[in-house]
Amino acid sequence: MTLSQEDGQLYYKLWLPLLDFVNRKYRINSKMKSMATAKGLDPAEVKEVANKLWSDVTIIDDYLKENEDLPEEHKEIIRSWKRRIQGKFLMERHLKKGTIFISLENEEVYQVSGITSSWEEMFYGAPMPLILEATFMPFRDVIISDGLVMPYNILVGSGMKRMIKDVYMAAKKNGRIHRTL
Repeated sequence: MTLSQEDGQLYYKLWLPLLDFVNRKYRINSKMKSMATAKGLDPAEVKEVANKLWSDVTIIDDYLKENEDLPEEHKEIIRSWKRRIQGKFLMERHLKKGTIFISLENEEVYQVSGITSSWEEMFYGAPMPLILEATFMPFRDVIISDGLVMPYNILVGSGMKRMIKDVYMAAKKNGRIHRTL
């Protein structure tokens, strides 16, 4: 599952100017003048800027103070990103309504939507389950990632696969799959 085309465009319309603000304010990468209008951004460079934001989400408050003219709905979406979760996750399975991720830290289970491409499309042919580092954030009534995902080239053995499947099945049975943050 992905966001609607309109919501996918809105996400980038809100996300990239925020990253531009972080980059300008903290002078992280002088080569990147404007991410909001740039083509072919280097994900490693963008991740460096995002890492600064995620290390101190009060930056979001500073951004919103400087951009008071944003529509209230847009402010609420951006403000909600302070509830982001970061960590290492196992991509366990793809479903029609999103992809299932299990936190390696606490075995919490999340159903995450793609932004403009589904997780299945982005990682087509990758062995499942796939271990990756990601930041998940709310977007309206679903969970998405910030788009800066780092997969690990680690194969998961059959015993671990069974254990992960059991974690997912228990969460499903008990209604403990996070679909929003």
